[in-house]
Amino acid sequence: MDVTATTYPFTRHRPFEMPHEFAWLRANAPVTQVKLAGGEPAWLITRYDDVRAALSDPRFARTPPQAPAAPMDTGFPVDRSSPVFSFGSSISEPPGHTRWRRIVNKAFTQRQADTMRPLIRQHTAAVLDDMAARGGHADLMDDFAYRLPLRIICELLGIPDQDRPEFTALASGLTRRDPQTSFAAFGTTMQGIGRYAATLIGRKRRDLGDDLLSTLITLHDDDDSRLSTEELVSTVILLLMAGYESTAVQFGNAFFALFQNPDQLARLRAEPDLVETAVEEILRWAQMGTGFAVAKFAATDITIGGVTIPTGATVFVSIASADRDSAQFGADAELFDVARRTAVRHLAFSSGPHYCLGAALARAELREGLSGVLDRFPGLRLDGSMADVELASNLFTFYPRNLPVTW
Repeated sequence: MDVTATTYPFTRHRPFEMPHEFAWLRANAPVTQVKLAGGEPAWLITRYDDVRAALSDPRFARTPPQAPAAPMDTGFPVDRSSPVFSFGSSISEPPGHTRWRRIVNKAFTQRQADTMRPLIRQHTAAVLDDMAARGGHADLMDDFAYRLPLRIICELLGIPDQDRPEFTALASGLTRRDPQTSFAAFGTTMQGIGRYAATLIGRKRRDLGDDLLSTLITLHDDDDSRLSTEELVSTVILLLMAGYESTAVQFGNAFFALFQNPDQLARLRAEPDLVETAVEEILRWAQMGTGFAVAKFAATDITIGGVTIPTGATVFVSIASADRDSAQFGADAELFDVARRTAVRHLAFSSGPHYCLGAALARAELREGLSGVLDRFPGLRLDGSMADVELASNLFTFYPRNLPVTW
């Protein structure tokens, strides 16, 4: 197979079905060159062990050099001067990232996520009450997947009640993006969120609360260095993208995967204690990412998997491929199994210094949300056929745009 003659990303034939190229590459050329939409070469890493190593290797930078060897022409319209790519520059690479991470890690703990569980359960119940009031039909995306994570984020950041309509409108710009116009609209949304975040931070500095944002404002490094306004704004934006958009579309993928695998949905209903392993399997098998979210750039010549990637090269680290690696997840790694004990090894939250800060909180939301929906609506089923579900895809995410259900 000559993958350098095949445009990356590879073609999906069915939702959550990995392109056949990945399995061949894992077995035969786990670190290899591919061709991007514009014809430029890039490197692709596909095997679990190599992917995990690359995610943890500081020589793979998250921001491109001034003149990258391969412009990231992915086939999607991209304006690299957009705030999509420029925000958070002070916390994206060492030493700024190392310092920022050392500070914010104090706020993102398993204990913090555990204390949030009753609140998540309470908000889940409220959202499901509204869903039930619709009389037996709903869109799981509009009526649940987007609503629950946004309520949690508003609580975490201490968004005042009177600001929530404005904040909800801004946050909504992060979702349902048209691939043809996404970067212009997304850039405007990011700027609006940044302005709101700066205003909110200013208010909280004058009047601290008991919310996460107030905690972040007060945290400091060993030398009493605190986060700057720019760092705090970037943190708010990261929280919103990971804690709202990512969690929302992962909910969508979770239910779509269960509807696509009715035997696994039936098993989870029959064995609700499987919810923890089911969430890990959903994160492994029904990932929302397209693969471009983890583009990296070689800061120097790097040898990985026995192959040397040259300085300046654009490198795609395929978490989706790694999470179907049979060496880690068994010979049936391409199948969806809510009882898979090895699923917890997945790399959906990345690995190394960029491991997702909110992983514990995301797991808590997914577990409470999934359990809540299946408990409240034991007869929940797709309202229509799988073919009727419109799938959305942009540069970063892949998920159902709508998910009509009935019970």
